[in-house]
Amino acid sequence: MTLADRIFEGMRNDIVIGVYPVHSRLPSERDLVEKYNASRFAVREAISRLIQSGFVITQPQSGTYVVDFVHEGSIETLVQVLRIRRTIDAETMKSLMQFRLQTESQAAADAARHIQDSDIEYLTDILRRKRENAASVEKLVEADYLFHHRIILLSGNRITQLIFKSFQPVYMFFTEFFYSLDDAAASSLRLNEKLLRALTVRDAAGAGKAMTEILKNGERKVLAAIKRTGSKELYLP
Repeated sequence: MTLADRIFEGMRNDIVIGVYPVHSRLPSERDLVEKYNASRFAVREAISRLIQSGFVITQPQSGTYVVDFVHEGSIETLVQVLRIRRTIDAETMKSLMQFRLQTESQAAADAARHIQDSDIEYLTDILRRKRENAASVEKLVEADYLFHHRIILLSGNRITQLIFKSFQPVYMFFTEFFYSLDDAAASSLRLNEKLLRALTVRDAAGAGKAMTEILKNGERKVLAAIKRTGSKELYLP
């Protein structure tokens, strides 16, 4: 890790945890050079990366300011925030699930039109792995992602594929929490099997409906768990 990398990570972490609040101005270049005992080049490189990552913006003859990265950042910004905070707020989670409902339900319907016998065998094996590892959250999360990812690939929509892949860290965060809940594994497997049956008979409407059920089941269970804790955030253990 270079000095610029360490400066970038240190400043990014400080921004995310609120040391530098939204809309506040970062310390001057001179102050940052002294703080990190670094060259101006290393500090400038770190600032450039913060700009590229969606955390700050530089205003000519004024300075560098923290932006409202939660609302104005990119997917990559969200992923970085998630990795640092290890939490996701309920509103962001709802937005994520709404997006998944809009994209994955259609993807499942499209997948039913494109699926081959080899794909059915692959998905069947994934569900077998879920069944055999019902007590392992880690293995359930992995199998869940592979199941949904295969369906996204079968949809044939390249943009959906790219977006889904970029969401992987957020997806894994959500599903790890989901599978820690009582009955989550059993209900998920039951609904996955329903989706696979629809895909097997190439029932596009049935596949789309089954995917909707899967996603709504996940959202319902997670929101109920958050509500029981009295918190407004989902915390990763």
